Amino acid sequence: MPSHEQDFTIWVANEPHGPGHLGSRGAMLRTGPQVAKIVTISDYGDAATGAVSKRELRVRTVPRHPRGPGYDFDNPTRSWSCENDELERLLAFLHSDVSDKGRYRVIDTSSPAAALIELLSSEDLDVEAIVEALAQTNDLGNVLAALARSPAGLSAAATAVIDSRRKLIAQVRELIADPGATESNLQPLIQRAHWLFGGKFVGVADRRSLTQLDQYDIPLLTADGTLHVVELKGPWIPALVRLYRNHWIVGTAVHEATSQAMSYIRTLDEQGLGLQATYAELGEGYKLRRVRATVVIGSAQHVQGATREQIELALRTYNGHLSRVEVITYDELLDAAERALDFDNASLSPTSRPRLIDVRTADPQTRPSTPRRSRPRPAESADPWVTPPGSVPAAKVDPLDDPRATPPTVHRSQDEPPF
Repeated sequence: MPSHEQDFTIWVANEPHGPGHLGSRGAMLRTGPQVAKIVTISDYGDAATGAVSKRELRVRTVPRHPRGPGYDFDNPTRSWSCENDELERLLAFLHSDVSDKGRYRVIDTSSPAAALIELLSSEDLDVEAIVEALAQTNDLGNVLAALARSPAGLSAAATAVIDSRRKLIAQVRELIADPGATESNLQPLIQRAHWLFGGKFVGVADRRSLTQLDQYDIPLLTADGTLHVVELKGPWIPALVRLYRNHWIVGTAVHEATSQAMSYIRTLDEQGLGLQATYAELGEGYKLRRVRATVVIGSAQHVQGATREQIELALRTYNGHLSRVEVITYDELLDAAERALDFDNASLSPTSRPRLIDVRTADPQTRPSTPRRSRPRPAESADPWVTPPGSVPAAKVDPLDDPRATPPTVHRSQDEPPF
């Protein structure tokens, strides 16, 4: 820094020196007997509007003027410059106080990125505030794409989907427990949740009316585009099953719902081939031949006198005589969906993955024990591998199962995976 005895001169020149030059300002960093060091910041852009498109910092070392006093500013001996982002980085470096080596990025303290860093480094992490900070950035799409590509982002996204589906199952369970709930109350919740019915379904058809006389509650689609009709009935069906001659059989409501689904299937069998060709011309690839149906009806909690096991047995017996229609309760539907979510959630946890052990090199204390098949042992003799005369021949022992056998040497190429 200049001392109090030295002059530290700063000047401002607003006169343009050429096309696009808007002005400059500079300072004399050092004045010596032989050379001087000066720094200049120049702005370039549109002179009419004053918009700056380029900013340049230039440092020069100039010698004494050979023919007079002062310095020869037009013929510097050394010159170095930086512009735009380079200038910002230089200023950030000059103002930084970094004690550890590493790679750093300059961030504007008033930008959303700086706010996000401040939120992440806070002891009280506020997720809502982080989401709000991300939403304010202009590059939100790239941020989300980068998160989705990372392993942690994929795991977090999958966990969020599972949590959302669990909440939906909880809402449906709460609703079916209400005696006043009807299929009209349940349909808005589950009509787009095709995952409730199993992994073979990939979506819901855009049309609920594919034939002239029928409208389906949930027209599911399999991976090849085949239609699967879901008929919803109310959860409060007290006469879901009834006792008839010492056996539980399904009630009238089940017969009526099943007959309704059978009528849908019969109509599609009769009209499906022509409708399939018609929808194909509209770009909708439905397969309407030999479709199947599922009837969801009732809940065990609303049936008096019969246990859930008795209800399931009655329905299983009834379904055993059906061909293309299956009848299930809301309890069965939600339990199956929840088990699938439990499986997905377990697959995301690293601790749930099986631990692979090489039995050839593993410590005997940690080597897993393998139950051996019971084999007849040969009679005692001097040579345990020779069958004594008159005795029963010993069973052939697999060398891999015999503890005395030497493990075979395995040769693996460089390109072959270890497992």
